[in-house]
Amino acid sequence: MGREWPSYTEGLVFRGEFLLDFGWVSSWDGELAEMNRGKAGAPYRFPSTLIELQAVWAQLLDYRSLEGLARRLAGMGILPEFNDFTTIWRRVRGVPARFGLPKGPVEVSSDGTGLKMSCRGEYRCTRYGSVKKKFIKVVITADPRRRKLLAVSAAVEGEGESEAEVAQRHMSGIIRRGKRISKCYGDGAYDSKPLFRFLRREGIEPAIKIRSNASIKSRGCLARGIEVRAYLEKGYRQWAEEKDYGMRWPGTEGIFSAVKRKFGESIRARKRENMCLEAERRFLAYDLMMQYAKRRLN
Repeated sequence: MGREWPSYTEGLVFRGEFLLDFGWVSSWDGELAEMNRGKAGAPYRFPSTLIELQAVWAQLLDYRSLEGLARRLAGMGILPEFNDFTTIWRRVRGVPARFGLPKGPVEVSSDGTGLKMSCRGEYRCTRYGSVKKKFIKVVITADPRRRKLLAVSAAVEGEGESEAEVAQRHMSGIIRRGKRISKCYGDGAYDSKPLFRFLRREGIEPAIKIRSNASIKSRGCLARGIEVRAYLEKGYRQWAEEKDYGMRWPGTEGIFSAVKRKFGESIRARKRENMCLEAERRFLAYDLMMQYAKRRLN
């Protein structure tokens, strides 16, 4: 699948344009009226569209800087009013990492990566014997054909579910939203009997790399047994070619690389819960910018 460089470079320009596109301000009052319909307690003063944009800005600026930016935009007459940094923090923290789904069936690729809990250097840990801090482990599920994020989950390293369990939860959520999944790509970490059973039950073709020491015996999982025998008979190269296994990379490593280049690898939050939420919003911010660029290109 070749890359069309003129469209790609123009898309990069549109991603930057997204940060200062205020066309949505004209619907400020209408959006607030809809948000406050039937709401108990104090009404919302700032629309969700502004908060989502500030969630993207928050990947580049701290919350006090975000107040300064909003204050300046209000002073220029671009925004009707500005919110202070406390309001921004409270609302942004509640922005869910929920992704739109593309039309038609999807293929999914899932993998995990790590984000640093702080800006500390690994040299310091090695040279002076500091205690090595854990990472925030982020697992994403994306459509590799469209390079479209579908779900993301973050947890402190060593805690929470395995990558295979997270992928199964992501796919269950996608199916509940009425989307059919045709194929699932995964590396050796996804060689799990429960996951193979799930894929067989949902009619999803597996393209999961089998561990080198796998036994050909089913041991209670016929679906995995079939895949193990096919993998061992063909060998990795033939199996990978037939399964188009290389498609796993655009949906995982490509997105990891883009997010880290754009927003960095370090998390600014200090509480563990907030660290995980910030990590998930980082991928949401990337997806919002990507989808904006695709709409502009179309």
